[in-house]
Amino acid sequence: MISNEQKFLNYKEQFIRLNRAISNSYNLEAIFIAYFIIEDRTKAILIHINKYEAYLKKYKNKPSLHTKIRYIQKNMENDKLLKRYFSDEVFDEILKWKDLRNDMVHDLLNQKITSQDLADLACAGRGLAKQLRNKTTNHRNALSRQTKI
Repeated sequence: MISNEQKFLNYKEQFIRLNRAISNSYNLEAIFIAYFIIEDRTKAILIHINKYEAYLKKYKNKPSLHTKIRYIQKNMENDKLLKRYFSDEVFDEILKWKDLRNDMVHDLLNQKITSQDLADLACAGRGLAKQLRNKTTNHRNALSRQTKI
C-alpha cells in the first residue's frame, strides 16, 4: 500500500505522461494511460463507499471497468451523496469510450483506423479521466466532511 502523497505524485506523473503522449501523437500510449486512470478511479469510488470487498466477492475477484461502473450505478440508487457527485451519463460516456477503445485496440490491424481516429479517442479518454478524477476527489472530500459532522 502506498501513501496518499505517493498516490498523488503518481497521478500527477501519469497526467503529465498523458498530456505529453497526446502532444507528441503517441495516441495508443495516451489511450492506455487514460484507461488505467479511469480503472483506478472507479476502484477508488468503490473503496470510498466501502463496497470494494463486496464488489470483488460478487465478481469473484475478476474486476473489470464495466462491472465496476454497473456496481457503482446500482449503489447510486440508495446513496444520495454518490448520486449527487456522479451521474449515469458520466458512466455511460465512459462505457461508450471503453467499447470504442476496445474495438479499435483489440483489432487494430484488421480495420481502417486513421491517426486522427486514435487522436480523437485519446483526447476523449483524457477528458473522461480528468472528469472522473475531479468527481472522485469531490465525492471523497464530501464523504470526509460528512463523517466529521
